[in-house]
Amino acid sequence: MRRILAGMVAVALLMSAAVAFVGVSAVGAPPALSDAEDADSWTIMVYLCGDNNLEPAALSDLVEMETAGSTGDVTVIVLMDTFEALEGTHWYVIDDAGYNHVSPDGHDCDCADVLGVDECPDELDMGDGATLTYFLVTAVEYAPADHYMLVLWDHGGGWRGVCWDDSTLIEVTPGVFWSSRLTTPETAAAIAAAEEDMDFKIDILGYDACLNGAIEVVYENRDIADYMFASVNLVPWDGMNYTAIIEAVESDPGAEMLDIGKAIVDSYVEFYANVNSVTGPGLEYFGDVTLSFFQLGQTAYDLGMSVDALASELIDGGYATDPGYRGAISSAESQTPRIPTYMGEQMPFVDLGLFAEKLGDYIPELETLAGAVVAGVDAVVLYENHITTPGGAVLRTSGISVMFTWCNEWLNPQYQLETLAEAETFGSTLYWGMAFVVDTHWDEFVFTFCMTDEPLTMD
Repeated sequence: MRRILAGMVAVALLMSAAVAFVGVSAVGAPPALSDAEDADSWTIMVYLCGDNNLEPAALSDLVEMETAGSTGDVTVIVLMDTFEALEGTHWYVIDDAGYNHVSPDGHDCDCADVLGVDECPDELDMGDGATLTYFLVTAVEYAPADHYMLVLWDHGGGWRGVCWDDSTLIEVTPGVFWSSRLTTPETAAAIAAAEEDMDFKIDILGYDACLNGAIEVVYENRDIADYMFASVNLVPWDGMNYTAIIEAVESDPGAEMLDIGKAIVDSYVEFYANVNSVTGPGLEYFGDVTLSFFQLGQTAYDLGMSVDALASELIDGGYATDPGYRGAISSAESQTPRIPTYMGEQMPFVDLGLFAEKLGDYIPELETLAGAVVAGVDAVVLYENHITTPGGAVLRTSGISVMFTWCNEWLNPQYQLETLAEAETFGSTLYWGMAFVVDTHWDEFVFTFCMTDEPLTMD
């Protein structure tokens, strides 16, 4: 998950640095800031979920946004939830109107003056899809624009979800409590609801969170945004470079989306090229630092169908059960980079493009189908950049991952359901709830590969 626990940043210093922000906790529909008459205007919306151990990093990133400032073409709107430093959930608005209505501590201000509402709740559950929908509707109504970027900021778990809120605990089984979080299907549904309500579409969806550069996430979001950026890997403590992101948009609001995407990716990688810039733990925990810019829409759907065709043939052609071919599949998997081990936990994700490439090499009969997956990855991953940090072992990446868990972990309840009661309890938090899983035979392939009479345990 994103940004491991580290020595805490000096919260008091960050709070004092944030004095320049317009901030407010609020509900309700604010009046429109403008009619978005300027060509190529942008609203950048940051869903900043710091209600957990990442709180100091959240405050630091807020300072980065303030450092960039804003122009008349770009408005930055932030909904930030914190754990201890700032009580409750707060709005921050950066626009060309200046930084008004700010109290000495930088976060307590008059809701009516800033957003035109009267009620200021103390706490919102950022792990609830309704909160995300509310944020998007409010932000778009307040600052309509020609283009929209949404960044989801927090811990991430690939297909497992994003935005953990430690102030809200959910009992998933008797006596077992999880922090509230946005599942991947819940995230997509919440965004779709806001887009339908306000008649807009997100141009760029970004994940400042670990592991979300996965085909399961890309495929789930294919219809709610045109482009997406995310990392297949862990994201270090400092996360994205928000000053660079905002300045990239402000410098040329009418730029091609790919050019904006490249600027976002390169600014992230360049930031971590200097290990000394990291305020949290060293990068030795992370190995590679990588970020991808994805094409969604039909291109993402086509990649899913290519994976489905390959997985179906692996099952129907007997490759997943034949001992000889199973050995070849295992060899292809073992030579494909996995996400590095973090604090003793190996991540159950492999590089999709490189796995398909190796599979075609080891099993010539699958070369055409595997090649179609590689081509599909190349079409979806428009741009990728990475560095291998001290201790890193991954020198190549296609920029997108897929779940390929170890066979001895396949009976984990997040993958396997034995009763309807379990299904109702876990619901869409399970792998089975993903659109990619519903639409393809990838999960059936992994199941067949692992559940034969003599299943292989992958290293």
